[in-house]
Amino acid sequence: MTHPTRRALRSSAVDAARPVNAPIPTRRQLRDRERAAEAIALTASEARAAERVSVVQGSAPLYTSRRAMREAATRVARDLTVNVAEQTYTAPIITVDAPSLGNGGDSVPGVRPARPFAPRVVRQLPTAPPSRPTRSVRRIAQKITAGGALLFIGSLVVVTSLPAQAVQPAAGIDPEVAQIHDVQTLESVSAETTSYFARDDIVVNDQVAAARMSTGERAAYQAVADGETPGASYTGDPAFPQVWQMLNTGFVQTPFPTMDQVPMSSQFGYRPGGFHGGSDLTPGIGTDVRPIANGVVSAVWQGNNPGGGGYAVFIDHNIDGQFVQSWYAHMLPGSINVEVGQVVDISDIIGQVGNSGRSTGPHLHLELKNHDYVSFDPMLWLQTRDMNLEYR
Repeated sequence: MTHPTRRALRSSAVDAARPVNAPIPTRRQLRDRERAAEAIALTASEARAAERVSVVQGSAPLYTSRRAMREAATRVARDLTVNVAEQTYTAPIITVDAPSLGNGGDSVPGVRPARPFAPRVVRQLPTAPPSRPTRSVRRIAQKITAGGALLFIGSLVVVTSLPAQAVQPAAGIDPEVAQIHDVQTLESVSAETTSYFARDDIVVNDQVAAARMSTGERAAYQAVADGETPGASYTGDPAFPQVWQMLNTGFVQTPFPTMDQVPMSSQFGYRPGGFHGGSDLTPGIGTDVRPIANGVVSAVWQGNNPGGGGYAVFIDHNIDGQFVQSWYAHMLPGSINVEVGQVVDISDIIGQVGNSGRSTGPHLHLELKNHDYVSFDPMLWLQTRDMNLEYR
């Protein structure tokens, strides 16, 4: 809606410029005239501006409207050369860290593959129905049976009628029978480090006896350990490297080798409250604890284990040339029988199951570390070592 004052001024100006007999223009005609005048003024201003602008060769073009700019950009885009690169594929590199297998790093212990189950197939041969004997065969069998019975009765009569001296001499036994005196017996055979029984060509090896150290061997190893300066027990390297190299063994066992079944209250892995780096075994408070293998004691904690293990013992082992450290935590106060630098055998008792430290009940926390000082599953590792574990 046009303002009254502007409409009055416009009408007065139009009336003054219009002849007396000229027709009165409509509003549409007036708007068209105004738009034409504005276009003429804009064109004139652009022309004046173009005169003042000096275009340098090689500079960006000037466009008077957006449409002209879009059209120029479209032409430039059509003239561009597009090169499509060849598609390349790079295979992803998958890195698997398997500290639970007990070796750590890049080496993974070989696990014997499980043998596939092969059901035994029993073939039954077709059985023919029993044939009925003929009459002639039956008669012959009856005659043979009767003759045998008569011979047996006759032999009984002869034997009972002979005196005892005719059967057995006065000495009490027949000389020919007395010469048969070669009787098989089981004899104990001793070797250097292996005790076994031999009967003819049968040999039974005792792996536990072979893994134990003799008194002379332990004394020699202990002398080497006493001459070393103990190192740290938390670096993944043996605290007594010289004697550790001499204690190479391939035999491992559970901390309770005399038990057929070992109850377990908590397994290795994540649980409510965080990650559990070992296995909690609950054979009962006061049960003797033995090392999993021959080794040398690297740390003893008399109730002051910083990780909450209470009374604990750390032992360094050389298992087939690889470093393995075993932890025995939450033991009974006053039950630890070893000290740092002591060479231990698989038959030694290092302590007893207790409830010391941060513990909710009597148990033994068994934890294993590899040379990267990473914890791995003790039960899984013992199974890969061909140990027959029976735990609930």
